[in-house]
Amino acid sequence: MKIVVKRTDRKSIAYSLEPEKLTIIIPQDMASDFQIENILSAMNGSVVCNETMTVEEFRKLVDEWTEKLQIKPRKIQIRRMRSKWASCSPGKSVSFNSLLFGMPKEFVTYVICHELLHFKVPNHNKLFKNLLSAYMPDWHERISRTIGYFLKSKG
Repeated sequence: MKIVVKRTDRKSIAYSLEPEKLTIIIPQDMASDFQIENILSAMNGSVVCNETMTVEEFRKLVDEWTEKLQIKPRKIQIRRMRSKWASCSPGKSVSFNSLLFGMPKEFVTYVICHELLHFKVPNHNKLFKNLLSAYMPDWHERISRTIGYFLKSKG
């Protein structure tokens, strides 16, 4: 399988999976914080827990984060999504990609925290990134380790 890392004007990390090609899409504005070298170093020795989650564990984790962030989503759903790990709607509902169940728990936790934080800050501005860092100081490292894990397992 061919693996491509591409930088775009997106605001969050995404992926595109084709039969013979995996494209990992990284935002341009992460350039100062998130270098491709981080992914490569993550592939060469960082240990990532490759345990996956059950639906019950996932729901419990979502409940923990809604309590921690003091938010009340109207609807939480799990569904297959083509290119996003999660999405949040203005109507206070949140959807998570069912493919998260095959990902490391630390990444799933990051996605949950990230998406639920949008109930407080709807975009990816400086306030959002500061709050994300306050709630999850190692979020950059979680992404690096997970992409490294993903590339190793799919390569």
